[in-house]
Amino acid sequence: MQYSLIATVKLPMAKWASKEYKASIESLTWKAISLNEQKKVMINQFSGSAFEMRNDIELKKKQLNLYESNIIPALQNNYKFMQLGYEQNTEELFQLYDAWESLNMTQLEYLEQLQQLLILQVELEKVLEIK
Repeated sequence: MQYSLIATVKLPMAKWASKEYKASIESLTWKAISLNEQKKVMINQFSGSAFEMRNDIELKKKQLNLYESNIIPALQNNYKFMQLGYEQNTEELFQLYDAWESLNMTQLEYLEQLQQLLILQVELEKVLEIK
């Protein structure tokens, strides 16, 4: 009875094996550097988008402030004067209707701007939460 035995052995101390291990180590080092650079790129993207959102939020706040302090009160006064003029028969009904329509459209624009501001604030909070 004869039996044959076949075995394979890896010799880590052999000269040709050490080159392979050094290459693997070098590859892992470059992969780690690559991941760190990708992380820096993502941080830059998020901080840039957060900065842009902050600027947009400030702009929307200024626009809303203008609506509240100047535009809507002026249109309300215009509507009141047109209504008073119509009551005294010095203004036409269509002029009163135009003043009312411009006031309502401006108030709707104000609400749309407010909605956009709130959406921007939510998006900014999401971006800051991701960081």
